Amino acid sequence: MRRFYISPDALNSDPVILDQEESHHLTRVLRLREGDEVELFDGTGALYAGTIDKIGKQVAVSPASLIQAPGERQGGSIIVCQGDLKGGKMNFLVEKCTELGVERLIPFSAGRSQGRLDGQRLQQRWQRRMSIVKKACKQSGRLRFMQVDMERSFAELLEIDFGPSHSKCFFWEKAKSLTLAEAISGQTDGGVFLMIGPEGGFSDEEATLALGSGWQAVSLGDLILRAETATITAVAVINHLLGRM
Repeated sequence: MRRFYISPDALNSDPVILDQEESHHLTRVLRLREGDEVELFDGTGALYAGTIDKIGKQVAVSPASLIQAPGERQGGSIIVCQGDLKGGKMNFLVEKCTELGVERLIPFSAGRSQGRLDGQRLQQRWQRRMSIVKKACKQSGRLRFMQVDMERSFAELLEIDFGPSHSKCFFWEKAKSLTLAEAISGQTDGGVFLMIGPEGGFSDEEATLALGSGWQAVSLGDLILRAETATITAVAVINHLLGRM
């Protein structure tokens, strides 16, 4: 059964009205018809079933009955703090982190970040990323949106109070002994915060500040990875260590 996004507010109407983007996909791409059954998700973890009632510029679906209520995530959460990447690499990473079950993505700018923006363009960038999250959820079957923060500075990132129950790890090429598995050993409930620098990596000063803020420097061993590759690899490893894969 085909699945479409509906905003939580739109679920209060009867029939439920899909937005223009979802309506276009339903009618022009998938060629569904009145009477076809569909699933609806609202990004909060809930799943609904309904029948296409009327096809027009905006499609009406009636009724929308709840078939799965939002549930709490089992086990620890994964929160990724990602140094900004140039070009489309961050968009690619947003998609993959959504597919891999990351709960929250916090972009930040460090001393070696490239392509930093401000003001209105930052807002546009955030909206684009949330659109990618929505599409990745539809593709992967995920019901709860990954939270994507507005970009912040490295100093602002270090000031966030993540709580004592989380493991806080960052990859640093000069960390030679502690592995990711060792850093999160025994972590099942509180979750893991993972910080990966921009394409130029962290400076010695930034690494020192992170260590002083309670972050653990972990090693990639002999691997030399691009920033986005390191993030995807680490998230997959953490999923395995937390018993999700």
